[in-house]
Amino acid sequence: MRNILIVDDEEAFLLSAKDGLKSYAKDLNILTARNGKEAIDTLKSIMVDLVITDLKMPVMDGFELLAYISRECPLTPVLVMTAYGTPEIESRLKAVGVSPYLEKPLDLNILAERIFGELVSNSRGFIQGFSLASFLQMLEIERKSCTLKVRSKKGEGYLYFLEGELMDATFNNMPPEKAAYEIVVWDEVEMEIKTDCNRKKKAIKDSLRFILMEAFQIKDEKKQAEGGDAYPKKSATKSKGKSLEVADAGGAGTSASNPPTPQKEVTTMAIQDKLKEFTGLAGFLGVGVFTPTGESLGILANDKTDLNTVGVLANNVLMNAQKASLEMGTGRGQLVHVIAEKAHIIVRCLNEGTDPLKSMPGKAHIHLVLILGSDEAIGMAKLKVGAIIPQIAEECRM
Repeated sequence: MRNILIVDDEEAFLLSAKDGLKSYAKDLNILTARNGKEAIDTLKSIMVDLVITDLKMPVMDGFELLAYISRECPLTPVLVMTAYGTPEIESRLKAVGVSPYLEKPLDLNILAERIFGELVSNSRGFIQGFSLASFLQMLEIERKSCTLKVRSKKGEGYLYFLEGELMDATFNNMPPEKAAYEIVVWDEVEMEIKTDCNRKKKAIKDSLRFILMEAFQIKDEKKQAEGGDAYPKKSATKSKGKSLEVADAGGAGTSASNPPTPQKEVTTMAIQDKLKEFTGLAGFLGVGVFTPTGESLGILANDKTDLNTVGVLANNVLMNAQKASLEMGTGRGQLVHVIAEKAHIIVRCLNEGTDPLKSMPGKAHIHLVLILGSDEAIGMAKLKVGAIIPQIAEECRM
């Protein structure tokens, strides 16, 4: 019997969830709380196997509850529920790829699946399934104002948010932006949260998204350099002992009978240089950029990944998904995430034109395919995809 604690200020929802999960009574004991304070009282009195919480609640909200769990119950898995409120919030949430999330209103069958999925999951974080980066992105998405105290083995720092915007950061007398870059990549943190922010003047110019991406890139490069795995800027390099093959535009290489044009060669090199941003991701297997017809524009992959073939197949999956989303009246789909037994495949489309099958003069239309061998860096991977594909598009306008 597993104890599942559901935290929400809507009494009707709690009753509905408890009633809807009755069929799993042999395996699940459903506990409820109407706010973070009640949830903490429950956590102090009984061993809880999974917490499912809303974010916006009276007395004590979900952010304060998550901060408590990070300090006192760091191995307790957590699922967050949220009603995004607006299409803009939903779009931002999906773009940054933070997880785990449950969208309200909930389908109880999906809820049951997620509960059992979390109970058997081996994921780890400061709270299982959450990293500090994901927590900070939630603060931004929910437009939270707070002062966040973050502790790790490296020390104690503060992050200040005003209506979801990172205003300031303090750590070891560092300048604000340098302090932010240091703190956001800390592992195994404990947090305390105060629901006010006394910073009204913005001391940090860069956005949270930019800081997260740059900070993780710096961290990855430092780790590679310390391990002797820093990437030299050559057409072939090494990643964790595995060779990275760099394909020329067109994917077929070059020959005396089919030499690349200078412009094509420059474009390919520029694309490949930007693709190196992905090689530091945990579980990296390969990344490539393709035209809608499957012609490769640039590839970085280990010697076991046939990205040319994967690129063509991924293009087909993406375009079928786009056709389906158009038929559903939701607009053209932009990203597909395939979760396979041995890999995660992320396919992202950037189409500045109107034709779904080909590029138009002066417009970029590219598909980026990223393959990861684990789910450790899925959130950061989607962040990088969203930020880097527009940069690659600059090289691909005809």
